[in-house]
Amino acid sequence: MPVGRCDSVMLAAVKWAAVALGTAAGALASTLAALALWPLLELMNVEGAPLAALTAGVLLGFVVAGGVAGRLAPFMGRFHGSLAGFGLVALVVITTRLGGSPAPTGQVLILAALGIVLGAVSGTLAERRR
Repeated sequence: MPVGRCDSVMLAAVKWAAVALGTAAGALASTLAALALWPLLELMNVEGAPLAALTAGVLLGFVVAGGVAGRLAPFMGRFHGSLAGFGLVALVVITTRLGGSPAPTGQVLILAALGIVLGAVSGTLAERRR
């Protein structure tokens, strides 16, 4: 089998609708969690409450994105979950860059690793529950 053939077969096996729905669900969950957590942290006088709420929301979003994609995919839940987690990473990075954040390379790489790993783990767990 030629070298490029394996890659094209893998991408052809991806159910992009599952990845897109997982990414969208993760973005929604991330936003709702951040909006719900922010006032609670403010009431508890947590310094930097908006940033803490956003961070927790994004981490929850990675888990939701991977879980939804892994559940909807007919096979390879881990792979679909990691793609959905990476899709949410892309949304977060694009949004922050458009908002004027410098988004240092090291932080983007850490965010990408978290998105891929959390998406893969939740995709695997969701796949097992089918």
